Order: sequence, then C-alpha cells, then structure tokens
Amino acid sequence: MRILRSVLIASLVWIGLSLSSQAEIQTVLQANQAAVERASRKTIDTVLEALVAASLPETQAFLEAWQAKDVWMRKEDKLFFFVTTQDKKTYQLLDLTSGEPVGEAAKKELKQLKPNSGVRSVLGSFLVQFQLSADAPETRLAALTAIARDPDESHLAALAASIDGEPDARIRNQKERQLRLLQIRFEEDEPTRIAAIQSFAGDLGVDARAALN
Repeated sequence: MRILRSVLIASLVWIGLSLSSQAEIQTVLQANQAAVERASRKTIDTVLEALVAASLPETQAFLEAWQAKDVWMRKEDKLFFFVTTQDKKTYQLLDLTSGEPVGEAAKKELKQLKPNSGVRSVLGSFLVQFQLSADAPETRLAALTAIARDPDESHLAALAASIDGEPDARIRNQKERQLRLLQIRFEEDEPTRIAAIQSFAGDLGVDARAALN
C-alpha cells in the first residue's frame, strides 16, 4: 500500500489540481460510494486513486474534512455533504464543490462518516503534499513537523517536488534536510541513499542519529 500511495502522490504532484476539471467531486465519490462510506486501509487507496485521476481543486478541502469527520451522507440517496447546524437536530447541507447550501435534513436522515484511525493516518499522509506547498509558511513548517514525527515512504516524492518552488531559504534548508533523512530510510536507489548518509557525517542532530541508527 505504501508503494501505491507513493505512486498516487507522485502523480498528483505532477498533474497538479486542474481548475478546468469536468467532473465534480460528488460524481467521483458516488462512483466509489461504498469505499467512502465504509473506508478502510484496504479500500482507501481506490478512492485516492480516483481523486487523483479526476484532478479536482476541491480535493484538499474534502480530504481534510473527511479526516476530521466533517463529512456526512444523506441516507436516502447516499450523497455526501458538509453540514452546519444550530441545534444538532436539523442540519443544513452544503455542496462539496461550492460550499453553498443545497437543502436541509434531520439528523436521523444523515450518517456522519467516521473514518478509523488507520484511514485518518493515510489521509494525513496524503494531505502533506498540499501542506508542503501552502501559501502560509507556518503550514509548510507544520507539514515538515508532521513528516519528522511520522515519516513515510510516500512523503519522498511530495517533499522532493516542493523544494524547487520553496521561497523561504530557511524552510528550503529544512526541506532538503528532511528529504535526505527520508532517503536514508526509504530511498531504493543505492547511490542516492549512500550520498544522503554521507551528507550527515559529523552531524550530531538527534534526527540524523535516529535515521542513521
């Protein structure tokens, strides 16, 4: 699964989030309705693959909401929505693409999607790619902190792709360092991995020692 997610992330990095997409995200989700409603580590990659192929600008917002358990499904027709509520009895349904109200429903007519910790972890790893290139420097730094805390093979492609466009020299240096740390652990190309190891010669940083051990 890690290999598949690496491929998905690399694909999304290269194709970008096209603003001229023909399909709305609801269409993509309905084509994978059961996998979204009852997401698991076995099914999540299928959904992510479909979203990558669709290249929709609303993908990030949806995945963040899904991870945070803020996506709801109307039981009658299995459609997915964001919601707001004042009394936790009646919910205003918001379109996933526009965020505009599209109706109301009683709570009993809805199902809140509650992905388990394993699925939320996968979503978090996938979302790092967006956060590494966010406009806000603090968001990019937070993404680096998340990678350092829980490094994954899937972070390699996203981190490498974000370096050239990094405008902040300090953050760029941190990205380059974190990339070399990931290469030590996950890089399959032996010369690249050896070069990463050698680059930390004499480095007393805790992160470097942990990676080298």
